[in-house]
Amino acid sequence: MLDTIRIWSGTAKRIRQNGGLPSLLWAICLYPMKPIFEYKTFNLYEYHVNQDLGSDVPLPNIGAGEINFKVVSSNQEADKLESENYRFRSYPTEWNVGRSLYARRLEQGAIAFCTFVGTELAAISWIIPSQHTQDSMKAPPIKIDYANHEVLSRAAWVNPKYRGLGLYGYNRRNRDLYLAGIGVDVIRTCIEPSNKTGVGLTTASGGRKYGRARQLKILFWRSWKETYLQIEDTPSFTRMGH
Repeated sequence: MLDTIRIWSGTAKRIRQNGGLPSLLWAICLYPMKPIFEYKTFNLYEYHVNQDLGSDVPLPNIGAGEINFKVVSSNQEADKLESENYRFRSYPTEWNVGRSLYARRLEQGAIAFCTFVGTELAAISWIIPSQHTQDSMKAPPIKIDYANHEVLSRAAWVNPKYRGLGLYGYNRRNRDLYLAGIGVDVIRTCIEPSNKTGVGLTTASGGRKYGRARQLKILFWRSWKETYLQIEDTPSFTRMGH
């Protein structure tokens, strides 16, 4: 029950921060329909990993406290970090549902990119490196050409204590250095237009909007349709869900 309350509270806070009170009231009205009907729209963004790697990684100005960047790709690696007091799987971020979601994501094959101030989690973002992981996580079925060195980015978060100090950019740049080193060329993501923070961070960091997507759910039926801004270059397609 406590976890359910925490999930509802975190979701409500995120909706209000991004869209204001009207968005929160609308979400409350739609919530009872969610098991039967759900309609969402997304903006599609792409980001080329090598576009900013020619410059140095700026060190955020946080005053006292050592900054540590960690890449975590398994729960075994997370166990080792937590034995050194670098805890993130149980950290109560807005996305970490029931404080168990992050451990599950690692089991499913996602990669966590974490920045700590001292040993406190200050920023985190996730990369989905394969179609299997994307399907296992039930992430939005955005088209990713994994065989052509593309990956999917989801759920970036910065600790409110450290927002506005450059930690998002620091975490992102270190992430890109790692991804470039393993041959990744393009990061794609999808963001709901009402998520003002996510849209702002993505565009400010060089993300290019290349299309829109519509997700529709009616009982067990799913539909996902992408429409591209440069239709003559990249045809639209529809993918049916599971």
